[in-house]
Amino acid sequence: MHILSKSTYIKGEQCEKALFLFKNRPFLRDKLSMEQRAKFKRGTDVGLLAQQLFPGGINMTPSSPSQFGKKAVETLKNLTNPAVNVMYEAVFQYDDTLIMLDIIIRDGDKWRAIEVKSSLSISQTYMKDAALQYYVLKGCDVPLSDIQLMYINADYVKNGDLDLSQLFVFQSVKDYAKQYQDVIAKNIAHFKDIIKQPHSPKIPIGDQCDTPYRCEFHGHCWKDVPNEADKPYTIDYKILYEILGDRNKSTAFLNLLFYRPAVPLFDGDKPYTEFFIGFSILSNNGEFDKIYNWNCLEDMSKWKECLPILSEKLSGFERVVCFASQNITASLQKYNLLESKELNYKILNLREVLLQSDFHHENVKTDFSLKNVYESVFPDKHLFEHSRIILNALSDNILERSMITNDLEQEAKALREIYKKVINIL
Repeated sequence: MHILSKSTYIKGEQCEKALFLFKNRPFLRDKLSMEQRAKFKRGTDVGLLAQQLFPGGINMTPSSPSQFGKKAVETLKNLTNPAVNVMYEAVFQYDDTLIMLDIIIRDGDKWRAIEVKSSLSISQTYMKDAALQYYVLKGCDVPLSDIQLMYINADYVKNGDLDLSQLFVFQSVKDYAKQYQDVIAKNIAHFKDIIKQPHSPKIPIGDQCDTPYRCEFHGHCWKDVPNEADKPYTIDYKILYEILGDRNKSTAFLNLLFYRPAVPLFDGDKPYTEFFIGFSILSNNGEFDKIYNWNCLEDMSKWKECLPILSEKLSGFERVVCFASQNITASLQKYNLLESKELNYKILNLREVLLQSDFHHENVKTDFSLKNVYESVFPDKHLFEHSRIILNALSDNILERSMITNDLEQEAKALREIYKKVINIL
């Protein structure tokens, strides 16, 4: 029975209190966010795609946590079986620490270990992940030719069928991993002692609560901190009104749903190329809430069909308000949607306007999202996480996909509420 895993080891490096709570008080964890779920799904999808580069492997994924020990024994047996050349999610256990390796392939009389990442680059955290895996693999006497990180090639351009040999790139981390073996051994011993303590370590809140990942015990550890979120938001109205100019223009509220797939879907695209898959438009007249909804969830190849529709529907308004982390004007110009200067100057990204106007509230410190701004302006109301729409858009469940139109409308309505409240149009 293992005590640590790759995730709990990394958790211990970030905060020993989080490690203790995870092992001894897991019920105190925050609810998993939609954004985290979306990242996990993306990682899983990319990992399954990576396996296709090494076909014919044996999937060692346990059917339940109780099967980890059994699968670890089977994995070691497979290493000495000449009929086995590739394993997926191979289970190894050493020094009370368990890992599941994404891919391990036979390399002559040795084995090449591969950890798959859905990112475009390698982070320090990924390197530490690999160093721990190397520690466990060496402890299991696995003859390694190399241990590598496999990630997305930012320069890959799709042309026809996916070329997985070009989509992914490999980076050896074996030399890096070797340097940290003594440190890892000491950390594992220390972390096991931490877990056995009767009480959690007394560690004050700090930067480690959000770096490199937001801690899942954030709510528990911050519960006694004075609730700054109860204070009203602040904004520099002088700057705001200078930016807005005439506040009585006929206004449309545009909620665009962007999608940035890790693996390009269409010819000419690179990984994480952005495009629209849906939108909702509302007017500033509450009597006519719903103006137009559109999406291409059933066939994303038709996404460009939205451009002339969007242009036509926006043409009757003097101002178009949106809320996006990206430069919305540049995104629209990219697809020749803003060919006319008339539509160009209509676009107003409320997120940028609020940032320029020094909008401040405790809710938006870590994430200046529509949800957090909305709940700052209306503390008695709540809005779902935007990532819920993305997850439902990619779902195989018809019922979940059917929620998209309503969710897009709800966000558009929230945008309109913020706009009217902040600029004092009641």
